[in-house]
Amino acid sequence: MGSRAFATYLLVAAVLSALVALPFRLPPDHPLNLLSFSIEAVAALALLALVPALRERPAARHAAAALMALICFVALGDLMTRLALSRPLNLALDLRLLPSVADLALGGLGPALGMLALLVVGLLPVLAYGLTLAAGAAVQRLGRHTGGRIAAVTAVLLVGGLHLVQEQSPGLFHRFWPSSVDAGRTLTAQWQQYREVRASAPLFRAAGQQDALAVIPPDKLLAGLDGADVMVAFVESYGESTLSLPAFRPTMQRRLDSFARTVEQSGLHAMSGWIVSATSGGQSWLAHSTLLSGMLIDSQFRYDLLVGSERRTLAHYFAKAGYRTVDIQPAIVKPWPAGDFFGFDAIYQAGDLGYEGSPFGWVTMPDQFTLSRLQALERAAPAGEAPGRAPLFAHLALISSHAPFTPLAPILPDWSALGDGSAFDAVEQIGQPSEDVWRDIGLLRDHYIRAIDYSLTALEGYAARHVDDRTLLVVLGDHQPLPMLAGKDAGQAVPVHVLSGDPALLKPFAELGFVRGMAPRPDGSRLKMEAFRDFFVASFSDIDRPLLAERKPAPLADGLDAKTRSN
Repeated sequence: MGSRAFATYLLVAAVLSALVALPFRLPPDHPLNLLSFSIEAVAALALLALVPALRERPAARHAAAALMALICFVALGDLMTRLALSRPLNLALDLRLLPSVADLALGGLGPALGMLALLVVGLLPVLAYGLTLAAGAAVQRLGRHTGGRIAAVTAVLLVGGLHLVQEQSPGLFHRFWPSSVDAGRTLTAQWQQYREVRASAPLFRAAGQQDALAVIPPDKLLAGLDGADVMVAFVESYGESTLSLPAFRPTMQRRLDSFARTVEQSGLHAMSGWIVSATSGGQSWLAHSTLLSGMLIDSQFRYDLLVGSERRTLAHYFAKAGYRTVDIQPAIVKPWPAGDFFGFDAIYQAGDLGYEGSPFGWVTMPDQFTLSRLQALERAAPAGEAPGRAPLFAHLALISSHAPFTPLAPILPDWSALGDGSAFDAVEQIGQPSEDVWRDIGLLRDHYIRAIDYSLTALEGYAARHVDDRTLLVVLGDHQPLPMLAGKDAGQAVPVHVLSGDPALLKPFAELGFVRGMAPRPDGSRLKMEAFRDFFVASFSDIDRPLLAERKPAPLADGLDAKTRSN
C-alpha cells in the first residue's frame, strides 16, 4: 500500500498543481511554458496530508478548494484584462467591469456563442473547487499511510528545489520554467493593490482641488476663441496602431489623404498630432473624463471619486466664458446620473437624438446621423449670426467603430435627407455577422479598420459642410483597440486632428508640435490626455503668463500612473 499511496499522491499533486499553474501561463511565450507546477497547490495538498488536525477535517479540504477557486477566478480575470486592456488585473478596480465583459462577449461572439463562453468561464472556478475538493479528500486518505506522507514531502522538496534553482540559475532552464509561484504572487499583489487604492482616495481628492485655471477672470477666459464654436469629437477605438501597423496603414493612408484634399478644397486648415490616452482597449469613459477634467482617470475607482467631487471640467470653463455646452452620447440608453457632474447645459443621450432607424448591432445609430443631429439641434445657424445664439462647446462620442465593428451603415450622399434616420432602413448593412468576424483574426482586422474608415469618412463629410472660420473641430481617438488588433506593446497614443477655417485657431497646436495636414508625424511630441484641459484653456485665454500644459498627474499610489502609459 505504501508504494501505491506514494505514486497516487504524486499523480494527484502533479495534475492539480499543473492545472492551477496553467491559467497564469496563458498565452504562452513557448509551448513548454504550459507545463508547470504550482508550489501553492503542492503546499496546500501537503498540509492536508501531513498535519493530523487538517487530515481528519472535511472543512480543511473545503478551505483549500475555496482558495483554488479564488486563484482560478483571479487567473482568468488577469488573462482577460491583459487581452482586453493591455494591463494586469486589479480586483479593487475591475470587479465593476464584469457587466461590460458580458456585453462585449455577447456583442462580439453573438448571443449563443457569447453565452456559452461566459458559462464556460463562470464554471471554471466551480470546476477548480470540485477538483480540489476531490484531490483534497484523496490526499487526506493517502496521508494516513507512510507512503502518502513521504510523497507529500517529496513533492514539496522537488517543486521547491526546482524553484530555488530557477531563481538562482535561470539560464539552466532557457524558456522552460517548471516551477510556478504565480498564484501566490498574484494574490499578494491584489491585496497590496487593494490597500494602495483605498489609501489613494484622499490624495486624489486633494489633487482635484488644485486648479490653476480658476484664477482666470471670466472676461479673459477663452477670449482667444473670439466666440468660435468648439467641438471635441472622440472616435471610438481610433489608436496609433491604425497608422503604424502594415495591416491598417493602406486604408488609413487613403482616408487621411482624402480628408486632407477635402480640407484644402473646402478652404479649411488642419493640423495633426498625438495624445496619450488614459486607457487602452476599452473603458472609453475614462478617456473622456480624463480630457474633460484635466486629471488622469485610469480606473473606475478614480472615475467614481471624480464624479463625486467638485472638480471643474472643460464644460464648466466654457460655460463661465459664455458658451452653451452640450454632450452628445448616442451610446447611453439608460439613466446616467454621473453625467450631471461634467457641467453640460444639455446631454443628448440616444433617446434624445430622434433616431427612428434600426440599430447597427451594438451601435444605436450611425455616426453620420449623430453628426447631422448635432448640426440640426445646436448649429442650425452659424456662430455669431443668429440673435441670442451663444457660441457652442460640444463634446461628442462617435461609436460606429465600437466593437464588434459590424455591421456598418453606408455613408448616405445626401446629408439633408437623413431626417429621423429611417433612411438607413432602406440601405443594406455592411459587414459579416459578428460571430463569424470574431473567429477569424484576419476578418476582425478588416472589419475594424473598415469601421474606423467609416467614422473618419463621416467626419470628413461633416467638416466639408459645416466647419468654417467660426468653428474649431478637434477629432481624436479615445484609446487603442484591443491588444489582439493593436499589438501587445502598442502603447496608449491616439491621433488628434484639429480643423478650422481660421488658421489663427490652430496656432496653439502648432506651438505644441502638431504638423500641418491630417497625418501626424510618427515621432511627434505627445501630450498626455490629462494635460489637454489646461493646455486648451490656457492657450485660448488672455492671460499674462502661460499656464503649463504638462502638469504632474494626481500623485496616487494605485499602481497605474506610469506602468501602462508608455509611448
